[in-house]
Amino acid sequence: MRRSWRLVAAVLALLLPGVSTATEFGYGLGYSATHSNNITLSNTNPQADWLSIAKGQLALEEDGLRNFGARVYSQLEYDHYQHQIFSNQTMFTLNSAATWAMRPRVLSWTAEDYYGQVPIVPFASVTPSNMQSVNVLTTGPTALARIDPLNTLELGMRYDNFHSSVANNDSYRVGGFAGWLYQYSPVTVFSLNYHGQNARYMQNVLASGYDRQDMFLRMDTRFPTTAWVVDLGDTWLHQSVLGRVSGLYARLLMSRQITKDTALSVTAISTITDVEDQVLSAESTSGIVGGSSVGTDIYRQDSVDAAYSVAGPLGMDSVDLFDQKLKYYTSPLSQEQAGVGVQFGYQFSGTLLGSLFGGYSRTRFYDNSVINRDGNEGVGLTYEARPSIFVGLKGQISRQQSTSAANSYTEKQIVLSVSYYSNFTFVNAGTVVPPLTEQDNITRDIMYGR
Repeated sequence: MRRSWRLVAAVLALLLPGVSTATEFGYGLGYSATHSNNITLSNTNPQADWLSIAKGQLALEEDGLRNFGARVYSQLEYDHYQHQIFSNQTMFTLNSAATWAMRPRVLSWTAEDYYGQVPIVPFASVTPSNMQSVNVLTTGPTALARIDPLNTLELGMRYDNFHSSVANNDSYRVGGFAGWLYQYSPVTVFSLNYHGQNARYMQNVLASGYDRQDMFLRMDTRFPTTAWVVDLGDTWLHQSVLGRVSGLYARLLMSRQITKDTALSVTAISTITDVEDQVLSAESTSGIVGGSSVGTDIYRQDSVDAAYSVAGPLGMDSVDLFDQKLKYYTSPLSQEQAGVGVQFGYQFSGTLLGSLFGGYSRTRFYDNSVINRDGNEGVGLTYEARPSIFVGLKGQISRQQSTSAANSYTEKQIVLSVSYYSNFTFVNAGTVVPPLTEQDNITRDIMYGR
């Protein structure tokens, strides 16, 4: 961890040309009290407890400098359990990204760092005793050489560092990429891309590391209300224990603003990947994702996710459908998951918003024949007591039915919260670190499907 933070500090000190008065800043403070009738998510010994959470959030965006852009989101949370069923804990999240165009449209340097918590054992319930911290850093230069008005050569290098506090799989990765980009039309760029990477684990694990190569064609189309990115190619990977594996690399990213209030997005992926690539993927812009598991394993991911949202005069409605298959090559983690999440909002008045929400997912772990069926439903109210001060009340029921009796549980929660935001929209948008606006849309051709 310290290695990563020292490098982040060094990179930012090198890249930051100065402090701008155009920096946008926002923060949030909050407190919530949650009563759970089964806080351990146990099937045989449910225990009730009160959980008090104090939280602070900070978001920064720098876009006032001509050749420099940065986004930072951080959250500090303290959890207190009244009956000490779990030990009190402090959790910290820090997601950051910065790009310095040393020579616009010619040479830039990018640095990204994500720190947060993920489960230790993916089969088990997500409780404080089943969480660990993970830090991922990636940094390096990208160079563009314009051959003629329609053709551009792109070259780059990346250094990655991955650290987990419990799993024995710290690693570093060094790689490079090259792409030939052709401006087919004012809105479409075709490119031929090659990526190479060498990964090495720094601790005593069964596999010392692996080598990887990707080659694929890309179509990148950007209309005012619609964007498409389509990748198609192959991946070759070699590991000392696994040997050589290869397969299809394909990706589809689509977003469409159908109307002013209606949006649709679709993400489809077929690739060979690992945890670090998942954390740093462009599809996972929230940085550390709670569903991640940590291991040295390489797996094939085939997934599709579709999200539809409508912002109407009575509130925000959304539907999210997903299906995912993960085939692990060396560990008993192969699984298939599919599900749906829905939310319906209702604006009672200018200051009172209600919502109904629910979700269902089915996860099958192939190697041990465990099937988990998860569902949740609830209702919430949010009242804007004063500008920037929000009071919330939420009740929900969560349940998991599993072929492994130890994994089954039912939990009922009531949550009362109060929060203050200096800029609600900006601070909450800071929970994700989206790709920075580059000098050209085509220049963010990120490595390994990121």
